[in-house]
Amino acid sequence: MVLADEPTGALDSKSARQLLETFENLNQNLGATILMVTHDAFTASYADRIIFIKDGKIFNELIKGEDTRKQFFEKIIEVQTLLGGDLNDVI
Repeated sequence: MVLADEPTGALDSKSARQLLETFENLNQNLGATILMVTHDAFTASYADRIIFIKDGKIFNELIKGEDTRKQFFEKIIEVQTLLGGDLNDVI
């Protein structure tokens, strides 16, 4: 199991991508579980499952499934836009 708190926060874009690809390799080829905390949608798009937390409670969950990383990224952005408000505020 790899625990990672904002692992790409202080990295340049090339190093961040290399780290995320390494995590992906560890997960897919060695069966490692990666538990990562991030505020970055791009970084989160490498995950298979995302749990969004707001005010200490689970706000939403996304599972990548058969989506491409780009499709998953777009879903992440949609949820992030709701994090600032309340689900009841959505028109």
